[in-house]
Amino acid sequence: MASIQLSSSLKHTDAEVLAIHCSDHRFQAGFYEFLNLTLDLDENYDLLVLPGGAQCLTLVEYLPKFSWAGWKWFRFLVEAHDLRRLILIQHQDCGWYKELPFHLHSSSEPRQRQEEDLRRARVALARERPDLSVELYYAGWDANEHITIDAVSA
Repeated sequence: MASIQLSSSLKHTDAEVLAIHCSDHRFQAGFYEFLNLTLDLDENYDLLVLPGGAQCLTLVEYLPKFSWAGWKWFRFLVEAHDLRRLILIQHQDCGWYKELPFHLHSSSEPRQRQEEDLRRARVALARERPDLSVELYYAGWDANEHITIDAVSA
């Protein structure tokens, strides 16, 4: 395959933000719009995208290898790039959460389970990196199938 030259150029500004969200293809355009236009990050952030998103920073006892890897990646990015802000996004109808046993959470309702994990992650992150600002969000869709994003309270 021949080399393809893109219109994009290399960024030389330092990022201060890490965003972690799920890899579900249905939400990628919405996540991109939210991060770049709504939060005005202008593509200047590190991104960790994996099934279940920030769930890898919780439930160490259930999937310890996944949790170990999630924390390893998180620590590497935060330390190597001196990041100061973390954005965690979960989403409606997450396939990863459909596979998790119900006994791991205090609720069987999917959104409540995901918000519980976001809060767990925030507590663990505050212990490890108290200097890091952590924001929690939940993405879904409305009756017209437009992506919606709500802030998740502490």
